[in-house]
Amino acid sequence: MNYENITLQTNTIITNLNSLDSNISKIKKKISSINKIYKTLEKNTILSIEESTSYLVFQMQILKNEYSYYKTLYELIIDKYTQEIYELSDYVLMILLSLNKIEIGSKDNKSAIFNRIIHVSKVKKISYGKLNEIINSTISNLKLIDEFIALFNKYIAKTIKKNTKENIHNNNYEIIIKTKKESILLEYNKYCLKFNTIINYFKKCLDSIIQQIDNSTLISFFLTNKI
Repeated sequence: MNYENITLQTNTIITNLNSLDSNISKIKKKISSINKIYKTLEKNTILSIEESTSYLVFQMQILKNEYSYYKTLYELIIDKYTQEIYELSDYVLMILLSLNKIEIGSKDNKSAIFNRIIHVSKVKKISYGKLNEIINSTISNLKLIDEFIALFNKYIAKTIKKNTKENIHNNNYEIIIKTKKESILLEYNKYCLKFNTIINYFKKCLDSIIQQIDNSTLISFFLTNKI
């Protein structure tokens, strides 16, 4: 698996989430600014508040609608993205913990792998820092599975070489350990593919939303007046 590419795409996702959050804040700030003007005019006894503020009210209504729309999108995306990453992280951790029970010799090398397992704690309120922590921990744990598979391959090769040299007819055991290694490799590849799929999906999703905001003439008109 290309871990560097995963990291780059993850950074893009965080950047896009931050950009979306920033745009939501800008809309909220604009609504607050317009509302202050409205409140000031409301106190003016000379002017008719309905006539003098009708466009202000309309502008606020549009911006509130945009604010609600993008805020809902942001919450839906970050909740789903976090859920998917947490779930993947849990599966990877379970695989690692199950591998620790497999006896393949090389106790020191095996211990060196499993002593580096990272356990991810769940939090109610997610942050960009926590998202990065979950992703980096998942990447590290996937690398540990990769290391274990390499260690398992050495054990298989050593076992077959010894059986051949000493003329030990232990064919069934050789089949069992080869099959077990292949099943671990299959699980590893499955979750690497799932990881890539999650990252690619949410990157494309957020790229589309940021592009929509950047190209929105409606937001430009009601927020910045730059059309």
